[in-house]
Amino acid sequence: MSAAKKSASGPKEPKSFEEALERLEEIVEELEGGEPPLEKAVALYEEGVRLFRFSREQLDAAQKRVEELAGEAEEALSLHSFEDEEEDEEE
Repeated sequence: MSAAKKSASGPKEPKSFEEALERLEEIVEELEGGEPPLEKAVALYEEGVRLFRFSREQLDAAQKRVEELAGEAEEALSLHSFEDEEEDEEE
């Protein structure tokens, strides 16, 4: 398959953060391990940027979800504490 056909179809999308991270590590090793031809080095760099963006989006989404859960947990705990105080006052 020619380089033009490869870039037209593009590398496959990662299925998970871990898969993207693993591929990024492979790309870094390949770029650091030798001197790939310029065209291949640029293609690897482009793939790395795409994987970095994918990973960043995954991390941002996870952080947002954790913050939402923490807020929900804090709200539930504060409500629980308030209810406990009301029960203590009634006794």
